[in-house]
Amino acid sequence: MTIRSRNLASLTLAGLATALLLGTALPAAAQMAPVVDSPRALEILARYNEASQAAISCERPLSMGEEVRIAEMAARASHDEYLAGSMLKTVQDSRGWMRMVIGSGGCKDPVVMDRLAFFDQQIAPSLR
Repeated sequence: MTIRSRNLASLTLAGLATALLLGTALPAAAQMAPVVDSPRALEILARYNEASQAAISCERPLSMGEEVRIAEMAARASHDEYLAGSMLKTVQDSRGWMRMVIGSGGCKDPVVMDRLAFFDQQIAPSLR
């Protein structure tokens, strides 16, 4: 029984060591990929999300399907030239910023009106 438990412990330790090595090697390999954020792509992504948030806050709620289509439009317009982490941060920041602008200046704020015009001209026609 002692020999079996030692073998089991050895296998467990070997498996843990392998997982640890793979867990540190794979992220390092992924970081070496030559992908860089495009500032223009992030700007486009922000504009789509600001416009969407303005429409949600000032005009009407969007369905999940509409949100997905808008995300696809933003990805196409920006050519997906950003890292996933940057994308998430840009979406959160731009929507939060738009909620703040609406909270302080209302839906008649010139910036909000600009984003609503962008929504009506660039996004809404593709949602119909």
